[in-house]
Amino acid sequence: MKAKYLGLELSSPVIVSSSPYTSTVQHVEQCARQGAGAVVLKSIFEEQILREAASLERMQGYGDAGEYLERYLGDAYKNEFLQLVQGAAATGVPVIASINCVGAGDAWVEYARSMQQAGAAALELNIFLLPTDRHASAQQLEQAYADIVRKVAAEVTIPVSVKLPMRLTNVLAVGDALLARGARGVVLFNRFFEPDIDIEKMSFVAGDPFSQPSELRNVLRSTALCAHALPQLDVAVSTGVHDGEAAVKALLCGAAAVQVCTAIHLHGYEAIGTISRFVDEWAARHGFDTLDAFRGRMDYGSAEGDVYQRVQYMKYFPHGVE
Repeated sequence: MKAKYLGLELSSPVIVSSSPYTSTVQHVEQCARQGAGAVVLKSIFEEQILREAASLERMQGYGDAGEYLERYLGDAYKNEFLQLVQGAAATGVPVIASINCVGAGDAWVEYARSMQQAGAAALELNIFLLPTDRHASAQQLEQAYADIVRKVAAEVTIPVSVKLPMRLTNVLAVGDALLARGARGVVLFNRFFEPDIDIEKMSFVAGDPFSQPSELRNVLRSTALCAHALPQLDVAVSTGVHDGEAAVKALLCGAAAVQVCTAIHLHGYEAIGTISRFVDEWAARHGFDTLDAFRGRMDYGSAEGDVYQRVQYMKYFPHGVE
């Protein structure tokens, strides 16, 4: 079933998210063979450049050559990704480049411009500014997100989407600010590698990087709200989409597309086609010829309003537990 996301015509609403499964041209070819509507390439990480430069400077005594190292490593690292963009674009599947930076500097703009020139059909900005300063207000942090988008959108002509963190006070206000500064879409939500703790060794260890199907419920309400309040923004759901049923739920809430990663990890690239076929078969069973015929039928404006409100808590727990 055809879909439209960020102005791109997709053969399917199923997009492969930025992950190891989009890290090489061969992997992108696998996604294309299984019918992916688009791919979001593995992210280019600014902090990886900075960390590598700092490590070399410490080990080899480069002195004040840190800036040179950053530039040299940055160019080499960026060129590797530009080759990936070029090769992936040649497969014929729409390619969305992903850029993950740690600050609001000009590196965002430079990387974005290069990705467009290499053949990316769109950009996904993966922004997470960790709130470690207790004096920084939520408004200041959200303004930093908007400033990044403004800089990038002003320098490229391809559509820009933003992958948002889940911990936002008001996702509608953030989405509205991003829209005003040139964003065409939002991805809900970023799944970060949260640290865990080994209590015997008393050390940090990596948490589970993969999502669970139950996490979809954390996204449906925000999707339904954004789709209704900000129809100019295309919403992609990127958390908890493990099967076709989850994809249909996201589309009914107003998502323009879904992004999958863990499903591929669990079931292989065949999961892409399985999810797409389920959506097609479900639509046919309910008499829908196009995705737009049912997309958004369960958004905030179309469904019973109190379903998305706190009142549902009172429905389940109207009285105290004896």
